[in-house]
Amino acid sequence: MKRDLIYLILIVAAIAAVKVTAQMTPETPAEIRPLRIEAGFTKTVHILFPSPVTYIDIGSMDIIAGKADGAENVVRVKAAVRNFAAETNLTVITEDGGFFTFDVHYAENPAVSTLNLTVQEPQPESMKKPAAVGYPQPTAPASEGRVLLREVGREKPATIKRMLSDIYRQNRTDVKGIRTKKYGIEVEVLGIYVFNDVIYIHSCISNDTNISFEVDARHFIVADRKLTKRTAQQQSTLEVLRVCNDPAVVRGHQRQRTVFALPKLTISDDKVLLLEIIEKNGARHQTVEIPAEELLEAKLL
Repeated sequence: MKRDLIYLILIVAAIAAVKVTAQMTPETPAEIRPLRIEAGFTKTVHILFPSPVTYIDIGSMDIIAGKADGAENVVRVKAAVRNFAAETNLTVITEDGGFFTFDVHYAENPAVSTLNLTVQEPQPESMKKPAAVGYPQPTAPASEGRVLLREVGREKPATIKRMLSDIYRQNRTDVKGIRTKKYGIEVEVLGIYVFNDVIYIHSCISNDTNISFEVDARHFIVADRKLTKRTAQQQSTLEVLRVCNDPAVVRGHQRQRTVFALPKLTISDDKVLLLEIIEKNGARHQTVEIPAEELLEAKLL
């Protein structure tokens, strides 16, 4: 009986020792399995990541990879040479700590041209299809990828498009007195709005003549107030992010409205924002001055 008790104590002690040893043993590192993607020489593959990309590394000079212009979370991948034989790899790290690795193979016509790695909406079982071996499952059609645009404060492109459309559809006049008229052409600012650090400017151009006004270019320029009627010195041009209804021609006795989306903007009292409209093959150029205080009083959408 005493012997059985000793054996039992030894067994319990052995089990306890095994558990302690297991806890002290380092865990096996988790394997990060790369996704298989294809790159072509004449086609570009775009990969949409859930947050801004901070690091990109390519395994060989057979491929080219980089962030898409103006976007923070979209990476373009393309073959640098035709029919490269050896498999290469691509590694991407994102701002939120995400680590992504890809095995890249050559294909003249890549099977997947856009890969969405953002949070996906659940798919009904009836919509799910077995993915090919080594290929990622496509995103649900109802899911819209979020492109993080540097210029728009990472606002969702669909939101900007909706804001532009709403301003144009409502056709409100919330600003008065910001206008210019020369040669029978009048340009007027009807409203200035802001939403999520994106500035929206609602403008109108009217042609009171019988000769069509062809628009060659539209520019938004920040300029010193005292130099607006002189040269282009001390001026900086802003990039227009998006436009709703940008007519190339304003025909005789016609009126056209346009809504512009601009990056976040504040200017000092000694500067103005200029909306400059250049006539193609003509001399009826128009320039509207938008004072700094009007920008600060932009209406919240």
